[in-house]
Amino acid sequence: MTYRASPARGSACQPGDHEARSISPTVVVGSGTLAIRCAQLAIEMGHVIGAALCADGVFRDWAVRSNIPSVASVEELSSFLKAEPMDWIFSIANPFILSPDVFGRVHRGAFNYHDGPLPRYAGTHATSWALLAQKTEYAITWHRIDDGVDTGDLVVQRQVLIAPIDTALTLNLKCYEAAVESFRELLTGLANGALSSWPQALADRSYFPRRRRPDAAGCLRWGRSAQDLSATTRALDFGLYHFNPLCLSKAL
Repeated sequence: MTYRASPARGSACQPGDHEARSISPTVVVGSGTLAIRCAQLAIEMGHVIGAALCADGVFRDWAVRSNIPSVASVEELSSFLKAEPMDWIFSIANPFILSPDVFGRVHRGAFNYHDGPLPRYAGTHATSWALLAQKTEYAITWHRIDDGVDTGDLVVQRQVLIAPIDTALTLNLKCYEAAVESFRELLTGLANGALSSWPQALADRSYFPRRRRPDAAGCLRWGRSAQDLSATTRALDFGLYHFNPLCLSKAL
């Protein structure tokens, strides 16, 4: 299917522009610098950030400095949307589950960024699970938000290759850059009304819940091959300054 843009509710011109740019009131839900970069890109492309649901202090501080109303919970966002009409929701590095009471209130659509290829790597810690499985090809995904978790129609996927020396940290950095590049593609498709979507092949779906842990809780078992041991340590390595909430590799 193709999304069709509804008539603009406002317009703005930059000095020297020959065409008016449509104003799209938008909500950004998420955390960290990725949410910030995507929000800044949305502003550059004609969106007005009407509210931010901030999952961490980094995104919240940026919203405050940018004079963007900040809400602290899904319930607050639902109340906000009852009073303030919005066109879009963009969910980026977002730990919250958005209910139909939230995404159903926006006029034109709601989209989520997932740091893995859907439907194969739905759920959490997708990059680590792919490295544990010793995959060589990967992808990031933007999809429509529906009432399931990572089940909505796909709109943009961008391939990410896994190198033999990649760790959870380096693969996440690759996904980070691919997310920003592909978000521009998403916004462009929305602006010109030519964004295609396609349903997920849910028969191929794998889901990794937040509480799932690697075999032996990350303990290195010396009967395994060096290749397997390398995969385990790299999959759980977020660098010196980042704790991996999935778990850490361990040696006895």
